[in-house]
Amino acid sequence: MRLKVFVGELFFHFFIMMIIPLVNNILYKHKKGLQTNIAFLLTILVALFLTMSFPVRIVDGMEFDLKFIPVFIAFFYIGPLAGGVTIGVLLGISTFLEIGNPLVIFVNYLIMTALFWSVSKFYQRGKILHKLSVAILSYLLITGTRSIAFIQTGHANDIIHLLWFSLVSIVTLSTIVYLIETNKVQLLMMEQLQNADKMNAISQLAASVAHEIRNPMTSIRGFMQMMKDEVNLTANQKMFILVSLEELDRTHHIINDFLTLARPSRHETEAFSLSRVVSDVSDFMKPYAVMSNVNLTDDIENDLFIKGNLNESKQLFMNIVKNGIEAMPSGGNLRILAYQNSGFAIIEINDEGIGLSQAQLKQLGQPYYSTKTKGTGIGLMICFDIIKRLKGDYHIDSNEGIGTSFKMKFPM
Repeated sequence: MRLKVFVGELFFHFFIMMIIPLVNNILYKHKKGLQTNIAFLLTILVALFLTMSFPVRIVDGMEFDLKFIPVFIAFFYIGPLAGGVTIGVLLGISTFLEIGNPLVIFVNYLIMTALFWSVSKFYQRGKILHKLSVAILSYLLITGTRSIAFIQTGHANDIIHLLWFSLVSIVTLSTIVYLIETNKVQLLMMEQLQNADKMNAISQLAASVAHEIRNPMTSIRGFMQMMKDEVNLTANQKMFILVSLEELDRTHHIINDFLTLARPSRHETEAFSLSRVVSDVSDFMKPYAVMSNVNLTDDIENDLFIKGNLNESKQLFMNIVKNGIEAMPSGGNLRILAYQNSGFAIIEINDEGIGLSQAQLKQLGQPYYSTKTKGTGIGLMICFDIIKRLKGDYHIDSNEGIGTSFKMKFPM
């Protein structure tokens, strides 16, 4: 009879914890933000209260619950602050329900929080198998300490119940992590499909109308150029013509960007000197930097070779350097670094510009999104696509009012 009760309690706690991935799936499918995180944290706290209110009694005087799981999920999937709040609520519930020694619980979770901090970067950047490994190892550590407590209190014969409880706990935590990670992958795939649809629409638009727009624009620009040289024009008329020519040139660049997206990707690759390419781009962009009151410097290591399309790589670095210069309307310093690290060629472009907010960083590279008043967002989309074709990766770190660091990594 006792065995049936024990198994029933285990299943009860398992289903309590399944509330967490279910609510996560519902909340994060539609919108991410502070309100969503608060709602998810409240769900975690409800699961924490339920598991602590109805503990599993293994033997006389030895009761356990799954309170570690809500702390783990709050810390790694909302943030350290949410993890701290969860531990605080845990201590409050344990005091109110007179469960264990609050001081001992506090010390245990303080140690656990330090361990979480030490693996947090690895966890966030790791794949799902790495995350499952962290979750399982964390609970195995708890199982070890509980086993020692069993032996010290003379319940060594009943340790089999603890092992069954720990097995269910590990399966529960692993299931939650797997479901949350799977949900994240599905949401990412949905975003990528939406972006692919937008890209397809842009490509079709570019292929169908870009050439038709270009031809009359070329004629209009030619007539404007001829009119500009007339001697009997007033100052205002000359200004209007110059502004019109500038806008025609800007429209021409936008059409070129659209055509670049519509044009099939070039698959010709070759080994080339990345050091030489970055150096040439730096020299080429220095006059433009001087005109913008920007001090452009570089520190480029020799013998950095990668495989890819030479012209595309030049286009990539010129676009990013140009963006960095334009991000400093009042002038500043822009530094280009190129070096080798662990078999990868690293390119860093750091500016002291206006910077970007976290919300803006998440939107970068999206169709039609640009932080410039006259931008289309197409240029940065092309940059990200080129990085992908070069089998590279990138990371953008930015702070408003401080500047932006654009770091790229390519296999040598």
